[in-house]
Amino acid sequence: MARLANKVALVTGGASGLGRGIAQRFVEEGATTVITDVSEQGSDVAESLGATFLSQDVRLEEGWQRVMADVVERHGRLDVLVNNAGIFSSCPVDETPLDEWQRVLDVNLTGVFLGCKYAVRQMKQNSGGPSGSIINLSSVVGLRGQLGGAAYGASKGGVRLLTKTVALENARIGIRCNSIHPGVIDTPIMDPLFAAVDDPAAMRARIEETLPIGYMGDPTRDIGNLALYLASDESVYITGAEMVADGGMTIGLP
Repeated sequence: MARLANKVALVTGGASGLGRGIAQRFVEEGATTVITDVSEQGSDVAESLGATFLSQDVRLEEGWQRVMADVVERHGRLDVLVNNAGIFSSCPVDETPLDEWQRVLDVNLTGVFLGCKYAVRQMKQNSGGPSGSIINLSSVVGLRGQLGGAAYGASKGGVRLLTKTVALENARIGIRCNSIHPGVIDTPIMDPLFAAVDDPAAMRARIEETLPIGYMGDPTRDIGNLALYLASDESVYITGAEMVADGGMTIGLP
């Protein structure tokens, strides 16, 4: 039996990378899946996966209201929310412009807050009583510092503690909330790094040498499967947890 049969799932930032990998696994396991993104590429991705696409800027509260109303009108409920939409920033604290700081916090943290807010409201109204799983994408940088990661680290650390608060507030009513903390995953977010060097293959090799497991993670296998577990009823006793998928990065250097 499909592990997400009869569940309705919403994945933000689903047009590429981690979001696409997660959405793929959800569809494969029977979930009615909706992906959102600011990129209209999401429409083609959704069609290829067998999902539905809605355009969304996660920073906007009215956008969340519209998306949630659309999901409920089409499907009647919400069982799973994956707050995946996010942006990367690498800048030392003393060189970070205020508008860059605010942009990163708006997408990576405020967007997750709004997702949790409206998902909890809807999950409380699900037929059969309150129920659901909220999965927030943080980062290993949400667990430790990173050179040049002032705004990004603050946003991902905020996601970690927001997750625990949402979990605590809703534990008694069957709405769970957990965070996933990926390490170096082979997604398009790495493309600018490789494009900036003369020998991308050598750069890739250097990165992989720093990982105890010896290679970069796969968005579908390594993050999609972890999100699938947290979305499924197999994980009903897990809430407020930090699920680290980093190939051993946080253990130490190999």
